[in-house]
Amino acid sequence: MFGERKSLFVREQASLLKLRDTYDLLDAETQVSLGQAKDEPAAWAKWLRLLVKKAMLPTTLNVYAGGKPEPILSIHKRPALFRTRLEIRDGFGRPIAGLQSRVFTLGGAFRILDPSGQDMGELKGDWKGWDYSASLRGEAIGIVTKKWAGVLKEVFTNADQYLVQADRPENLPLMLGMALSIDLVYKERQG
Repeated sequence: MFGERKSLFVREQASLLKLRDTYDLLDAETQVSLGQAKDEPAAWAKWLRLLVKKAMLPTTLNVYAGGKPEPILSIHKRPALFRTRLEIRDGFGRPIAGLQSRVFTLGGAFRILDPSGQDMGELKGDWKGWDYSASLRGEAIGIVTKKWAGVLKEVFTNADQYLVQADRPENLPLMLGMALSIDLVYKERQG
């Protein structure tokens, strides 16, 4: 799915009552489907979402390419009240990066951590939380831009759309993981 691609379009599927989120992953230019990302929480956490905000509960978001049964990328979110921790893993279960949300930010921000837990960069949103830029060791590696979904969709659902762009193809999996993390941590709180 990633190949030499440097951008993807992420479209969250809309529904009225959701216990699990699903995202369509599309080619940024042609809008051809490349795969899906599926929220796959433990059964107890899925049903607890009826009583507790899902942003506070743990979950795993798996990215599937085409019709393949094994995920090519996973985002694991731990339970949290204020500071959320996530881990992005490749299809073999190896850690790519960790993320830790910052508590007092206007548009949202994450510290990007290497697999050993050391700071290696930042993902920071603008004041309205629509545009995010990522940097590793002071070098920009990509951006995530929220796209307008239309009046009805924006008002009546919390289904979002994002354009994910990386500076190089090898950074696209990390940028996709961070885009999905933005939705899990910051956008689900609003819904």
